[in-house]
Amino acid sequence: MTCVSRVMRVGVLAGFALLAGSGAYAQQNPPLPGVRMLDLDGRAVRVQTIGLQGRRPGSPVVVFEAGSGNSLDVWRAILPQVAPMAPVVAYDRAGLGSSDWDNASPTPRHVADRLRRVLREIGAEPPFVLVGASWGGMLARYFASYYPGEVAGLVFVDPAPMVTESLANNLKPFETIGAGRAGYDAYWSGIAKVMAGSPPPVRAEMQVVRGLLEMDLAARDLRQIPAVPMVVIVAAKYQQLPLAVPYDPQRYFQADLRYRLGVLNEWVLGSPHGTVVVASNTTHTISRDDPGLIVSAIQRVLGALPTR
Repeated sequence: MTCVSRVMRVGVLAGFALLAGSGAYAQQNPPLPGVRMLDLDGRAVRVQTIGLQGRRPGSPVVVFEAGSGNSLDVWRAILPQVAPMAPVVAYDRAGLGSSDWDNASPTPRHVADRLRRVLREIGAEPPFVLVGASWGGMLARYFASYYPGEVAGLVFVDPAPMVTESLANNLKPFETIGAGRAGYDAYWSGIAKVMAGSPPPVRAEMQVVRGLLEMDLAARDLRQIPAVPMVVIVAAKYQQLPLAVPYDPQRYFQADLRYRLGVLNEWVLGSPHGTVVVASNTTHTISRDDPGLIVSAIQRVLGALPTR
């Protein structure tokens, strides 16, 4: 594992096809502690909290945003380890896990506003340290830009896809391996086939992602994020995806990895305590491969916060 201090940019959709079934973890493991159902406009939202009632005034709350298609169960090995450091909150986005779908397009603005309402309903006031994995990393980035005064720290766990970059920039890894726009389109066609049988909320997230990537950069509602302590974990171990594409997927992975590292180092440059961790021992599913790595990243961010 290599650490590179200081970092914002990412290639296209590293690991977006690695969607875990949102109920898989729940079926294979015992019930989680601190889980309850919250009513939000007549629809159920599953939330997990640990340590919130004993929170000291002004101390940070660590809030987790899972990757696309995943439930809060992906954090089951992580939350109990973080809870002794700070109160933790995880939840299922609308239509995922055990949360009801609200039939709304899961745009970053909608997701951020809904999460903010959930946090208020459970009595979790800012400041927040946001932890986002994969697409959840982009959602955390949007939340931080919408509500910069409420976010004290950020942990990005192999963040993807990179909606902060133009389509032309996101094509560069494909161009590097000679696949070009045709390779990009083939990638997305493969994703669509893999996800064809997924529930509507999961497909809705995919549609939002692709729509953002193909939208003009100025129209993506991107705003500056606060200069707060930040750790970015990048998975550097290749994992084959079930996609039929006309190029060498391992070559693409390496090209995309190099591209994303360049972007993410720029992200960290804006942080007063920024770190990029390149994890050669993990695939995109870091919460499964090396949960301790995420715990240590959160600990690093919490340790960099001013004492209250």
